[in-house]
Amino acid sequence: MKLLVSVLMLLALGAVGEVVKDFKVACKEFFLNEEPPEFQTNGIASQVPEEGRYVRICQRYKNKYHYATLYDTTEKIPVYSAYQYKRTMIEPQLEDITNSKEMDLQRWMKVNKQAYNSQYDNSRYDKGHLFPFCHTNSDEAAVSTFTLTNAAPQRCDFNKMWYSKVENTVRTKLANCLTASKRAYVVTGVVPSSGSEYKTLKDNNVNVPSFFWTAYRCCDNNNRNCDFAGYTMHREEDEPKGYTDMSEFNSKLSTFYKKTFKLFTDAALNLKRPRDLKHFYYYYYYYYY
Repeated sequence: MKLLVSVLMLLALGAVGEVVKDFKVACKEFFLNEEPPEFQTNGIASQVPEEGRYVRICQRYKNKYHYATLYDTTEKIPVYSAYQYKRTMIEPQLEDITNSKEMDLQRWMKVNKQAYNSQYDNSRYDKGHLFPFCHTNSDEAAVSTFTLTNAAPQRCDFNKMWYSKVENTVRTKLANCLTASKRAYVVTGVVPSSGSEYKTLKDNNVNVPSFFWTAYRCCDNNNRNCDFAGYTMHREEDEPKGYTDMSEFNSKLSTFYKKTFKLFTDAALNLKRPRDLKHFYYYYYYYYY
């Protein structure tokens, strides 16, 4: 209960998020076919935030949801942020506004399990935003991306390479997707460092991820015909690795996290479910017998 209260305090009074119990109920529109990724959290789904280290946040700004974030309160970084890509109408030229009145959460940071601004000061790391500014289509959506629950530490040079080689590439490809009157869904995440690669910002608090990753599906209105692409990039590398096979990408994420991670589930892909088959057999039996 203390964790829930802490996070609620964090998200109150000018914050840009709302803790929810289930993404299938709140802000489900940011997931393909309204189905969030399958991510095992120590064997449980952690539907109630206070029962686990992971909390679900519907990122809200000016009374509107803009994307969804699964947040790791132990490592103080997101697991992923998910959003529906819409036509970009602005360029990434906004100044860093994380200290503005709307986004300033500093007074709450001492009583919760989230990173705070001063931990990035003089750390040689940027705040790498999972839902990037360059993928937004309105001023409100752009501002909403600057919350610290959407950020993880990136080296300054990595930040530039990730933008030019991944975020900008995805933006170009999804612009073509929308031109074809399709819908595009994106999930971007980080893999917390561990073992010999374990690193944190100063004061031993915020985990510096080993990998950043992103993936998208561009689908027709029935979610049947979809294009997929995914990317991973190690924090010390200069080039991302690209994937066009979704099963391979899911396998790579599962290896990274050492637990099951299925980005777009069978339900999200609109495959046959047991309930659908039950209805089919009932109809077949009634019609023919």
